[in-house]
Amino acid sequence: MAVQGMAQHLDIELSSGCDHRCSHCYNVWTSKEGGPQHGRVKSTRGLETRALESLISLAVEKSGAEHLTITGGEPLLRKDALHLIRHASSLVPTLQLITNGSHVDPETARALAEAGVRSVQLTFLAGHRELHDRLKGAVCFDDTLRAALNLRDVGVPTQCCFVAMAENYRELEAVMELCSAVGVHAISYNRMSPTGGAIHHAERLVPTAEQVEQNLDTLERLGPRYGIRCGTAMPIPPCMIRIERYSWVNFGFCSTGSDTPHLVMDTQGDIRACNLSSETLGNVTTDDWESIIGNPYLKGFKKKIPDVCRGCAYERSCQGGCKESAISIYGDATHAEPFLWMNQGARETL
Repeated sequence: MAVQGMAQHLDIELSSGCDHRCSHCYNVWTSKEGGPQHGRVKSTRGLETRALESLISLAVEKSGAEHLTITGGEPLLRKDALHLIRHASSLVPTLQLITNGSHVDPETARALAEAGVRSVQLTFLAGHRELHDRLKGAVCFDDTLRAALNLRDVGVPTQCCFVAMAENYRELEAVMELCSAVGVHAISYNRMSPTGGAIHHAERLVPTAEQVEQNLDTLERLGPRYGIRCGTAMPIPPCMIRIERYSWVNFGFCSTGSDTPHLVMDTQGDIRACNLSSETLGNVTTDDWESIIGNPYLKGFKKKIPDVCRGCAYERSCQGGCKESAISIYGDATHAEPFLWMNQGARETL
């Protein structure tokens, strides 16, 4: 029997494979590029179509999920991806697809529309192809642009994911202009939070607090002008940037520390706390949902607060920012996470 409300949102990683090579990639299995990350999560070969259909149905039944996000790796690399998306969409009121944009031709866009996909998230890292393609590790800017247009033509709303790094933060304004031109009316702003293979590029790519603040100013200024909804996916510690100054931007914090964690399932049925987490909480085929959400890792995660955050007015809401990135780089959830640690001077001036 489902435990209602315990996982209103569930991500399903249809594939661990991807044809892009982003240096900022948070997928935990990509840590092998520079060494193992705790050895907990490995790239997996997915189940066959019917078995995966049954697994998705079981996960929705047990969790009580009302919204699914199909992600990866790159989910559309699976030959049966559209079939599985149709099946998943039939199980819940709303479904979102996160894709790198290289596989959304007009036919695929129509199939997604017919499947009732509520929205598709594409990534634009720059307003021009040279920098975007370099950061993505693939020749893909034009493909992503065509994907946005193909989805617009069939009426599927598209959201832009912008990952802010030291190398591209100046591109946000150009990306917003591009979104406005092609009919993208929502931006998910992610300041880089390194896990997976990205831990080996953190010193080079993690943005400064000043750079993130400049981006928030841009979102606040251009969001209303272009009619683009703006939200943050990765938590931005309010001790570093006074987020109450921004009325247009919707700020999000870590769901793992809340009563309704946004859980993730791979194609073997293993459940993790979030896309950035390498810790398996249980398996939906062998464990009851109460034991999965009652896993000691989740309980301990909520209690672990960086010492520097103790007593802060935002301690309960912010919880120290992205603690999974602290675990990935420093091996300890109570260590100040990379964005905090690398920007200590900025914090001390507030």
